[in-house]
Amino acid sequence: MLSFYPGPSKVHPEALGYIQEAFEQGIVSINHRSERFEKLLEATFEVLHQKWNIPSNYNIYFVSSATEAWEIVIQSLVREKSTHLYNGAFGKKWAHYASSVAESIEFSLDQSLAEISLQIGPIQGDTLCLVQSETSNGTGQQIRRADYQLADDALIAVDATSSMGGIELPWNEADVWLASVQKCIGIPAGMGMLICSPKALARAKELNRATHYNDVLFLEENRRLFQTQMTPNVLSIYLIYRLTQQLPSLSETHSATLAKMKVWTDFWDNETEFSYLIENPALRLPTVLALTGAPEKIKQLHQLCLIKDIELGKGYGKWKETSFRIANFPSHTFEDIETLIQTIKYEL
Repeated sequence: MLSFYPGPSKVHPEALGYIQEAFEQGIVSINHRSERFEKLLEATFEVLHQKWNIPSNYNIYFVSSATEAWEIVIQSLVREKSTHLYNGAFGKKWAHYASSVAESIEFSLDQSLAEISLQIGPIQGDTLCLVQSETSNGTGQQIRRADYQLADDALIAVDATSSMGGIELPWNEADVWLASVQKCIGIPAGMGMLICSPKALARAKELNRATHYNDVLFLEENRRLFQTQMTPNVLSIYLIYRLTQQLPSLSETHSATLAKMKVWTDFWDNETEFSYLIENPALRLPTVLALTGAPEKIKQLHQLCLIKDIELGKGYGKWKETSFRIANFPSHTFEDIETLIQTIKYEL
């Protein structure tokens, strides 16, 4: 099965060899308080900082999922109130989980974060929560701190679940970045990443809550020892380490993602049955395409692809019946894309 589902999606083919390697070398059985694990975690941090160009003073933590990372932001970093700007189902869920402290502002698919920030004026919350990659509808947003009227000590937290590892991200424009591994990172589901700035760590120390096992203070205390606060998904950490070693730099991956997106654009611009859910090209996420059309045509397309052992993403939330989604992740090759295009072009 060739999966274009927008997460979990196609795993990097090289991962199979690294899974076997981890089994043969006993990686899957090592203790997370052992020296061997500490060396693995240290090496993983180093290669991610290098290949992804993450600032040296931003710290990386491995957690269970991006959903858990949402809760960590709320539990550890929100002083009194968070402000959530969203235009899709996952941004709305994050706001819902934070409902006891959150102010929520929903905006339309044809608006950018910069445009909505002009409309709402000064941000009242001490933590601004944004979604850079809205998986439910294929929206991609630019993240710029200067777009918002924020207090000097306010934090910006960004969900980049469907873009981290697939495109370059402006790390210094936010204080917290979060994602899951089953999308652009290209390994099986079961782990999330949280990346925090010195400003975010200072906020955690100021609040000094430490009332949950996954509080940022506990994450940082263990990170300094190259350990984790709980027994982690060691296999996923190893896969990230080995794949990041082997794959090109994130800047090269970014260029490849845009080149593959151009292939998709050239095709869909001339397709009459379906159109983009996001009409403004500047707001389209290059790693997840969302197309809309008649429900019966979408159903027919899914059935056709399954016959050909190809899986597409179904619509999500309010667009469930009228849209479908296609992942454009680093694990997808130009040959994969051509296989799907030929299937649609000649079989539909």
